[in-house]
Amino acid sequence: MTTYAHTVMPRPANISARTVAFWMLIIVSAFGLWTLQSDFLPVVIAFPGSAALGVLVTGFGIVVALWIARRFLRPVQAPAWSGTWLALMWGAFGACGLALVMNGILLSAWSRALGPNAAGDWAAALTAPINEEAAKAAGVVLLACVSTRLVRSTADGFVYGALVGFGFQIMENFTYGLNGIGLAGGVDPVGATGQVLWVRILLTGIGSHWTMSAVAGAGIGYLVSASGRSTARRIGVAAGCFALAMGMHWLFNSPLFGGIAGTIGKPLANFAIMVVVYLVVRRGFRARWAAVTAEEVQYGSLAPVEAESLSKRRARRRFLRSFGAVRVAQQRLQQLELDLLEERIPEGIDPAAAQPWRDAVAAARQGTLLDRPPQVL
Repeated sequence: MTTYAHTVMPRPANISARTVAFWMLIIVSAFGLWTLQSDFLPVVIAFPGSAALGVLVTGFGIVVALWIARRFLRPVQAPAWSGTWLALMWGAFGACGLALVMNGILLSAWSRALGPNAAGDWAAALTAPINEEAAKAAGVVLLACVSTRLVRSTADGFVYGALVGFGFQIMENFTYGLNGIGLAGGVDPVGATGQVLWVRILLTGIGSHWTMSAVAGAGIGYLVSASGRSTARRIGVAAGCFALAMGMHWLFNSPLFGGIAGTIGKPLANFAIMVVVYLVVRRGFRARWAAVTAEEVQYGSLAPVEAESLSKRRARRRFLRSFGAVRVAQQRLQQLELDLLEERIPEGIDPAAAQPWRDAVAAARQGTLLDRPPQVL
């Protein structure tokens, strides 16, 4: 009888509930939720049909956000589920709640400084890029402080920034849908909510908050990862990405390029900027992945055929299908190999620090098939 042993190295936790940053994420998000319910719960109670439509669209938005972020935005492997939910939570509650409070302060200040007419045109463009981008970026910084295993590369900062932005955007869509009832004079509340959601999702959603905070998050990821670059360069890149995100937000909210062309064109411009940043981030991540994979092949930790299949999801599945009965054991070995390579992604880290993962891969490889009986003819 064939016996299989699955050697699995205990994986370090992706988050630590003992950190100050973790509890800041929780406490500020709870404050944001309290602030949001204080402002919008009466509207939800008064207009349950509009609220139900908003909840339905919110659920759909979360599914789409998870699919995009986990399937496309991070090369090789999806981000950790723990970081994914914390990022969405911060965007939806922490960042939205902070922005709601800070926007009220700054909007009134612009009204006094610029006058009612100019403030009506420019207050949103002068306020949101400061308050909202800072609140969203703070979430990525806190995730990096929760655990050194969450934001370890520019790609991690990019995807968690996008998730924070998705959370913010989804909650903002919900609240704007409720605000649309008042703007329509309370006539046909469900129709008013639906119209607002249609515009915000189908026309402007492609280049809204998630693109801006993904760009800012990429800079934070570059800053906090052991990138092997000078501190001055890392700070400069992070500041440049944050300034670019603020500029994207300013363009999005500015009265420039009005009309339907501007409504569609400005989100498309933001989406194009995000795509360019993504391609740069992806190229850097894959270059680093290829380098550490080649080194691990030289160390003997990986076989060349395994190395060829690890960098793409479809190639990994195709490789596993060839193992038949030992597929489960091979899948666990493959995950350990991925963990080993992920340990090596941050530049400037001593390769010897990944030796425990090499040992785990070697042990799993030896234990995949413990007893091979003689073939019966």
